[in-house]
Amino acid sequence: MPPTSYAAPQPPSEEGEKPVTVLVTGFGPFLEKFPKNSSWEIASTLPALIPKSPKNQTPINIHVHYEPIRVAYNNVVNLVPELLPPANPLYPPPDVVLHIGLAAGRKYFAIEQGSQGRGYGKIPDVDGQRFDDSEMEKHFPSSKYPPKLNTSFDTSEVLAHWKANLGYTSVDGTTTDEGCPDVRISNDAGNFLCGFIYYNSLAHYFGIKQDERPVVFLHVPDLSDSVDKLREGWEATVALIKALVQSRRKAGGRVVDGDKKNEKRENGTEGTHTDNNFA
Repeated sequence: MPPTSYAAPQPPSEEGEKPVTVLVTGFGPFLEKFPKNSSWEIASTLPALIPKSPKNQTPINIHVHYEPIRVAYNNVVNLVPELLPPANPLYPPPDVVLHIGLAAGRKYFAIEQGSQGRGYGKIPDVDGQRFDDSEMEKHFPSSKYPPKLNTSFDTSEVLAHWKANLGYTSVDGTTTDEGCPDVRISNDAGNFLCGFIYYNSLAHYFGIKQDERPVVFLHVPDLSDSVDKLREGWEATVALIKALVQSRRKAGGRVVDGDKKNEKRENGTEGTHTDNNFA
């Protein structure tokens, strides 16, 4: 007589989508007025996993860099090559890189279109150092690197997904729904550490494969005076991460055509320019 079976046979498991890994960084303090940088307050509390759901078809692994990025040029220029693949031993390697920084003069959240390769010699960092154009030329010679580099994400599509994830009833940019975080596209990443780390990361990928730069920069306002504001920033960031993965999924897993799709926006009237109070 065969032994009694205590476990009912199970149907074969469905093969789901491969998880996407997102590497996230935030900055440390940079002014006495901001002893807590909201970018790190958000980054350091992000979930390690956003599981698959009916609205989120792709599981997302979030890997936050273990400490806030010091607001210092030399620190960033030395860190980025070690932070990003292939040098970073993180496995699986990140599919998407999201840098978060503080735009103290803004009251809204913005994904930056790209960053300038020069102009970082005016504002000293926390060590009192500047990064003159001559230094940028040594690291990113103009014979090899464009004066401005853009993300290869289609930012208009990312923005539409972002707004949908936040519950907007209109995602075409014509209205800002009351009660939803104000989220936008910006063409001004600033000429301080935010723009600097963005250009460094974009140039890193440009040096590997020119048309594939899966990096995005998110500017957040100062949220340090309110737990509710910080929670809103956290929700906006999680919604953006989902939007980036959704956009990547729609593109078939390779984000390579953002320049052409974003060119019209940069040359037209869309986007936001603002002050230079960034880190």
